[in-house]
Amino acid sequence: MTKILKQLLLVLVALAVLAVLGIMGCDNGEGPMQTAGEKIDNAAETTGHAVKTGAEKTGDAVKTGAEKTGGALKTGGEAVENTVK
Repeated sequence: MTKILKQLLLVLVALAVLAVLGIMGCDNGEGPMQTAGEKIDNAAETTGHAVKTGAEKTGDAVKTGAEKTGGALKTGGEAVENTVK
């Protein structure tokens, strides 16, 4: 009889452990590492947008500067040409 009680007790303990593990497995996954990962993802995305915007503005400024420089060189060349004639 005691052997049967020991086996029954072992089965009950095993079921209790499985129940606790099952409950712990129902976590929503929002631990500190998950939260940190989401913050890193958001920061990387924000930085990517800022870099893209900055690159576009820099490209526009370089294009405008090049156009102005080209115009000034053309004007200066024409002035030199008129002076030489």
